[in-house]
Amino acid sequence: VREIVLIAQDTGRWGSDFAEPSSLAELVSALAERFPDTWFRLMYIQPEGVTDELLDAVATHRNVCDYFDVPLQHVDPSILRAMNRRGSRSEHEALCERILARVPGASLRTTLIAGFPGETDEQFDELCSFVEEGPFDYVGVFPYSREEGTRAYDLPDQVDEDEKADRAQRLRDVADAACTPRIAARVGREMDVLVEGAEEDGQLFGRAMCQAPEVDGVVYLAEGKIGDVRRVTITDALLYEMEGE
Repeated sequence: VREIVLIAQDTGRWGSDFAEPSSLAELVSALAERFPDTWFRLMYIQPEGVTDELLDAVATHRNVCDYFDVPLQHVDPSILRAMNRRGSRSEHEALCERILARVPGASLRTTLIAGFPGETDEQFDELCSFVEEGPFDYVGVFPYSREEGTRAYDLPDQVDEDEKADRAQRLRDVADAACTPRIAARVGREMDVLVEGAEEDGQLFGRAMCQAPEVDGVVYLAEGKIGDVRRVTITDALLYEMEGE
């Protein structure tokens, strides 16, 4: 196995319910040291789980991907409280700064919800501004989905379905405009690429540590065997895809 993704609904809480509490940082360090030839990737860490201990564990192990997937969902405090979350734009920005200060060059991914009940035009505009000015390499965007049995189902001021879809698309466009230049800035950099497979025409593709499976695009390359980790220079980028030699 060349890469293992550690993911849960709240990955950062791993070990907190043990009789002798442990932490995600301890788990990551133990895995990285026991399996030095395997990549480890952490995904879906809620903001509270991004501890200094975890950041140090990622920074000190070369086989732990410098990649942080932190689902922030929104920046408005009242919307976040309605989601049973905490935070604000300033707190989110401080978190991103702390990650990048302790793990320079790390890739950041987040997910955001557009059209949550009660979201005003002004709150949505602030969310767009956050993405436009933020440091993210990748942003997942979802329109709020009203599901029976959830607390949010009965909240007042439900947003119209067409408006939710429109907001999600507008936010998606803002995210693409902000993120794709960061992908393009990787041209000229050297990266390790895990060769994953080939297209029908034989074109090989793989992923660098800055690309999670299925969501962040791939790196196309000219040679290598599936399962190899090849050192490549990024020569071109198109949206979220890259080419390497």
